[in-house]
Amino acid sequence: MVATAQDVGVFLRALNDGSLLEDDEQAIYTSVYKYGHKGWLLGYQSIARYHEDIDAVVIQLVNTTGGDSELVTLVVYNRIARILRRQ
Repeated sequence: MVATAQDVGVFLRALNDGSLLEDDEQAIYTSVYKYGHKGWLLGYQSIARYHEDIDAVVIQLVNTTGGDSELVTLVVYNRIARILRRQ
């Protein structure tokens, strides 16, 4: 699958605002998959989440190498979300 960050944002918003799925499908989706996705491959990590409280999708695409890169990525992601909440 190939998608831009904008494509992922449009898709996640549609998944979470109820405009993509029927009501019964939406109930199943939200019971098992809450507002986002994390992906990881050696040297690469992505986080994409819909933040209902601020009605925003935040997507972070990161080139990673060794160490605690996943922890650092999560710290940076959470800071970005906090900044957006303040605006």
